[in-house]
Amino acid sequence: MAIRSIGWLAGLPLLAGAWIAATGWAEPRLEAALVAPADAVAARTGRDGAEPWLRVEARGRDLVANGEAPMQAALDEARAALAAIPGPRRIVDRLGLVAEVSPFTWAAIHRAPDRLDLVGYRPSETGRAALATALGAGLPADLTLRDATRAARGAPENFSQAARFLIAAALHLKPGASAAISDRVLSLSGEAASVEAYAALKADLAQPPAGYTVGEVAVEPAVVSPFTWSATRGPEGLRLDGYAVSEADRTAILAAARLVADGAPVTDAMRTARGLPAGIDAKALIDRAFAALALMREGSVALDGTALSIRGAAIDIQAVREAEALAGTLPAGLSRGTIALTASPVSPYQVAVRRGPDAFTLTGHLPDAEARAALRAALRPYLYGERVVDRTRLAEGAPPALLEGLTAGIGALGQLAEGEVSVRDQSLRIAGEGLYPESARRVAAEAGRIAPAGWRIDVAVDARGGVAVRDPAACRETFAALATEPTLRFDPGSADLKPAFYPVLDEVAGLARACPQARIEVAGHDDPPGSVPPPAPKEAPAPKEPGKEPGKEPGKGKSAAKAGKPAGKPAETPTMPDPGLPQRRAAAIVDYLLKAGIPAGRIAVAPTEASSDRRAVAFALRS
Repeated sequence: MAIRSIGWLAGLPLLAGAWIAATGWAEPRLEAALVAPADAVAARTGRDGAEPWLRVEARGRDLVANGEAPMQAALDEARAALAAIPGPRRIVDRLGLVAEVSPFTWAAIHRAPDRLDLVGYRPSETGRAALATALGAGLPADLTLRDATRAARGAPENFSQAARFLIAAALHLKPGASAAISDRVLSLSGEAASVEAYAALKADLAQPPAGYTVGEVAVEPAVVSPFTWSATRGPEGLRLDGYAVSEADRTAILAAARLVADGAPVTDAMRTARGLPAGIDAKALIDRAFAALALMREGSVALDGTALSIRGAAIDIQAVREAEALAGTLPAGLSRGTIALTASPVSPYQVAVRRGPDAFTLTGHLPDAEARAALRAALRPYLYGERVVDRTRLAEGAPPALLEGLTAGIGALGQLAEGEVSVRDQSLRIAGEGLYPESARRVAAEAGRIAPAGWRIDVAVDARGGVAVRDPAACRETFAALATEPTLRFDPGSADLKPAFYPVLDEVAGLARACPQARIEVAGHDDPPGSVPPPAPKEAPAPKEPGKEPGKEPGKGKSAAKAGKPAGKPAETPTMPDPGLPQRRAAAIVDYLLKAGIPAGRIAVAPTEASSDRRAVAFALRS
């Protein structure tokens, strides 16, 4: 019995050796049979440009699966494919899902002129190589993208488009800058590479990718030297050139420019840059520059470094002196540049004295300080506690006898409760209201005697609540213009008023009320030789009610007598002149003006001889 046991034990080493030999020969063949289908499953997880995320290792008859799936569906598909492989004893499942992050962050850091580092997370469904290909499209050939991102779920839609947008933005910035995504918000920080790059970046950020918004933009403009800026006034408006130190500064400059432009166009050709010399207050610079530009008809205010220059054509000689004063008291940090202003004589030369409820206001131009003092002295007798507000400026180009005309006008103005005396070259105008009708009539009657020799005068004064009274000279001039008014021409053979007559006749009626001393005569007109009268209308239209425009309710008064014509076809051959036609036409005009309120004693038909050979109605004044 003992001998048999010893024999069995002696055979164990031989059996172990045989087992080891068999295992060493068979196991590699079993692993090889499992590896090929497992590798095929792993390769399929890299479809659509993604990198394979599944790694499978054969250990004898076992398969060990490692990796993180980008999504649950991909994980389920991989597990099912592994389970379908024939032959493995078991599958060791060490698979999981890529982590989901929120917020989903990504950034491009501009490390060097030729290098961008990508940090944060990349979409798990997009492989590293595929993302690098998408982001590198169109970039400079010498630019390197170093991708240190980690795959994660939770990326916003169109991530690749937003990342490309930010990489392009980062290339406008100097090394050290960064461009980042946080979910759907884009942000930038750094310093612009150049003035042009800052402008391009500003334009790009105005149109972010769809679904994304631009958050914090902490980008400093580039530095320029020398720092220049100018504002130029010309016939087409104001133009701004050079640099603004910030967007807020640009906004302030535009606001000041529009105020000085007073409605004229403002062209903004400024660019944003740093480099304004230290010690210069941007606000003080803007205030002083546009104060100088307001003194010019045409010209410019320009900054070059620290020097402020003023060049151009001043609005008047006083503006030249004011510009010199501005240049002599510049804000801290600014130095005086070139001051070259010229002043031409003002044309037309205008000045006015306005009497209001509590003040006399002087506006316009005067030749010198002595004239200003003389004008204030002329006002002194008429001051009863009123203030004198002097807004006049000094300028060359005054007409002769300017002070004589103003002084005479002030004498008339002193008789009015409110009004204005104004000069335009050699024309004097007095307008306003007297407390009583008599004062208004007296000023109108005396007007012709107060103007300097060679001057024209126009007076339009009335009593409060009354109709303005014009001086005789102005009345004669206005009626003389109406004497040849081509609108007042009757149709051949007709004495009917036409709609085109009404505006002119209403003006005559208004002038008659403003010229109470005038007696108006109306002269009709004959038809040109050979005229053919039109057919007589079946029913004559009612004349317009005096003082109303055409198209409104017509008046109830009847029109003047019409030229009688037999009914039937129109005459086909010229008729003999009708000697009474001019008189009937004049009578139709007189009838309209009587209804408009002109007293019967102040309007009449002109004598027959006064209307011979006329081709349009005419008016004349008789004193």
